[in-house]
Amino acid sequence: MEETKKPFLTITKGNPDDTQVAALTTLFAGLAAAGAPEEKPDRNNWGSLSERLQRPATYNPNAFHNVTYF
Repeated sequence: MEETKKPFLTITKGNPDDTQVAALTTLFAGLAAAGAPEEKPDRNNWGSLSERLQRPATYNPNAFHNVTYF
């Protein structure tokens, strides 16, 4: 059994010539190829709710004990 494929582009009104149909086909094929980005960018969790609900770090007076220029 052969599968019938749907046409890529159907023009329902007007009488375009071959050049106009080729231009529309190129336009839509380019838009379909661009599509959505393949990978999602890394998510920036700055200011997320989970960080706001955590207790703040406690003060440590010995944190920079060996640093002489502070």
